[in-house]
Amino acid sequence: MMQQRLNSLYRLFLLILLVAVVSRPHAAPVDDVIYMAEVNYAEWAFVSSQISCELKHEIPGFGVARFLQIAGEKFHFLIDSYQPVPRKGSAEMWEISPSWEPGTPDPLVQTLQIEPGLRPVLLQRQPASWLLASLAKGQIGSIGFTDWDDKRKQVQLRLSPVNFQRPYLEFRKCLKALPEKGFADYRYSEVRFAFNLHDLDASAKALLKELADYLNRDERVKSVRIEGHADDQGRRKYNLKLSERRAMAVKAYLVEQGVEQARLATFHYGESRPKVRSRSQKARAKNRRVEILLSK
Repeated sequence: MMQQRLNSLYRLFLLILLVAVVSRPHAAPVDDVIYMAEVNYAEWAFVSSQISCELKHEIPGFGVARFLQIAGEKFHFLIDSYQPVPRKGSAEMWEISPSWEPGTPDPLVQTLQIEPGLRPVLLQRQPASWLLASLAKGQIGSIGFTDWDDKRKQVQLRLSPVNFQRPYLEFRKCLKALPEKGFADYRYSEVRFAFNLHDLDASAKALLKELADYLNRDERVKSVRIEGHADDQGRRKYNLKLSERRAMAVKAYLVEQGVEQARLATFHYGESRPKVRSRSQKARAKNRRVEILLSK
């Protein structure tokens, strides 16, 4: 009799336990947040200037992706977001084959950093080139990271290959025609002068012609500082005036080549700022100069 009662209690305990397990609330699966242009609305735009080539693509709801090459600088990829990203984090980048064109994606998974602010993604040449090549062969480029507001979620930024090929061909043509030199190559220039002269010789004119061509291409350069100098031979007052004539000669030639006068500012220092502190002829030749400094 006792055994029957124990068996009944045991069965009742198991039933209660089963009901408790079945009725226990389960966490609902959390879906990833995917930002990607729909097939019918995906667009790529090619944009160029005399010093840059750019491929631009909107990621609806998140921001704008850009492949960008500026003359004299390294090729890179970036995403500007509509809302600032609150904190730094790690991310991964990989290929996905689109459903409408199945293929074998590259198994490579690359790691990168998500940065806080309005430019969360910035890829340098190697990963940017890999991503560009993925799109060129029809793959979807995907960048995934943990949602900063809900760690259960993954955010995926996907670049659609739809309507990519035509602007991509224009982008490649632009790259071939882009000048090799850029701001870093021209930010500082120096023109040398013979003793007691302010006239520009052939080599000085060639240097200034190249600089003027660059300035006429790159509207980002807002100011050009032209500084005239002299060596220590002769009277200080005379050398001050000579350095002014040298600076004005450089300015006049740049204006002659089409550079806007409003961008140019001249200064002259005579012998007060030697490049080399020595009275040797070699040192004095280096001190007879005009320095040209560019600022964005």
